[in-house]
Amino acid sequence: MALPGNPDALAERASTYASSASRIQRAADDLRSLAYASEAKSLDALRDKSNQVAGDLDDAYGRYYGTATALTEYAAALRTAHKNANDADASEATAQNYGDQADSQVAALTRHLRNLEDAAAPAGTIEAAERRLADAQGTARRHDGSATAARDQHEAARRDMEAAAQRAMSLIDTAIDATNESWLDKVGNFFEDIGSFLADLGRWVGDFLQDLWDELQRLVATVLAVLGTILILVLVYALLSMIPVIGPMIAALVVGILAGFLLASILSDVTKPTPKPHAYDRTKSEKGSDPGEPTDLSSALKDAAYVDKLGHEPLRNPDGSLMRDEDGNVMTSAENTVIKVTQVVDADGVVRWRVALPSTQEWLSRLNGDQGAVNDLDSNLALMLTPSLRSQYERAVLAAMQEAGVSPNDPVMLVGFSQGGIMAGHLAAYNSDYNWDAVVVAGSPIDSMPIPSTTTVVSVQHDGDPVPRLDSIISLGTGGYAQQQPNWTTITTPSPLASDGVAGIHNGAAYNATLQSQIDSVPASTQDDLDAYFIGDENTYGYDSTYYSWTED
Repeated sequence: MALPGNPDALAERASTYASSASRIQRAADDLRSLAYASEAKSLDALRDKSNQVAGDLDDAYGRYYGTATALTEYAAALRTAHKNANDADASEATAQNYGDQADSQVAALTRHLRNLEDAAAPAGTIEAAERRLADAQGTARRHDGSATAARDQHEAARRDMEAAAQRAMSLIDTAIDATNESWLDKVGNFFEDIGSFLADLGRWVGDFLQDLWDELQRLVATVLAVLGTILILVLVYALLSMIPVIGPMIAALVVGILAGFLLASILSDVTKPTPKPHAYDRTKSEKGSDPGEPTDLSSALKDAAYVDKLGHEPLRNPDGSLMRDEDGNVMTSAENTVIKVTQVVDADGVVRWRVALPSTQEWLSRLNGDQGAVNDLDSNLALMLTPSLRSQYERAVLAAMQEAGVSPNDPVMLVGFSQGGIMAGHLAAYNSDYNWDAVVVAGSPIDSMPIPSTTTVVSVQHDGDPVPRLDSIISLGTGGYAQQQPNWTTITTPSPLASDGVAGIHNGAAYNATLQSQIDSVPASTQDDLDAYFIGDENTYGYDSTYYSWTED
């Protein structure tokens, strides 16, 4: 992966600072010349003022020149690190190519040797085949070693870049500190500290009120959802009790079991501790199925479809063989929840984040025990029915974002399909820890969520998909209708896989295709704004994706 940063743009920025420092120095010299150009007493005040301003300009010169020097040095180091990393990547690709060829030769020679042994070939022939196989294995190991060494060189280049950045920051701090110690500066700092205290106090009050508002919204949504659920249970009881073979007693028993199931599922999720996120190392097969980075808004949903495939482990029979379904596919269990966090940096240094959230991966946790992933039926019920209670899924996502280094003010785009979309809308509606700038979802019941107008929403809903309509049921009919607002675009259209039934309508890959084909339904201005979160944008020059996973405790 290419290292982030743009050495040429950085060098140009450093040149600008150096030019500004030069102009500042000339201005200071001109002021001193003016101050001493005449001995007239009428110019005494002007002379004093000129000297004072010239001294201030000297301080500014030190800051600008020091910053320019630090940035120039860092640009050179960054350019070298980029070259070393690119050379290492090229070497790794070459070694990998030769390594694959060597692996193929080893496989072929292994089969050849096995055939000779099965055919009881002469000992000399078998020994010659064994020598060729050993030579091929040695060659494969050498290429593997070369690829590993190249990866180490890439990481060394990254470390050099980070060390150069630390040195640049230290030089800039030194340049600023060296010109910031005058008595007036200290007096100014004193009043700045008072202002900072008042500002901090104001922020604390604002944060407190925001948190209070968030909790009130969660509470109201929970009350509506609970009332909606009670109404549904009452209707179920009424319908069942009208059936002669069932009657009121059995109907009450069924409704009681159903209510107990819902309560047990929710409590099982919200009472458990927050899972510990950690960086997730994808398997070779998972890397092989990577569809690549989305280039613009139209391809955003392929990240959501991809993370659904991660964190699964194959199921095995008692004899150790792989379990397969009736179609011959290997059966798996969802052992981990995996999300993708992508950092995108533009040419002006603005940092944006894109977080891809997986959909439900386990539906039978109440019946066969939790497999490990928290994006299960329990968290689904908690998110939809009790927003005031924090699900494991929500808490773990926030912890992963903190570990990734997302700052509270950094713009964040949330992307998800089905439950992943519920999680995205839930965070934007009920959480103010981060700057939720955009939400892109598919097949998700988010229409009744109180997502603020400051968040741009793109929601894709297939005709006949029952999932996006769920919020209309549990909100007592007060919401759940496709929204079209200045900040909210809902795309409603038939699924390209509608002929496959519900499985083709509520389908991540189908939703990805729909967004690509219907992207013109999103206003052009919205597309321009949100394209900044993707590597295809002309202002993007650096990005880095990290996968985080966790298991249910």
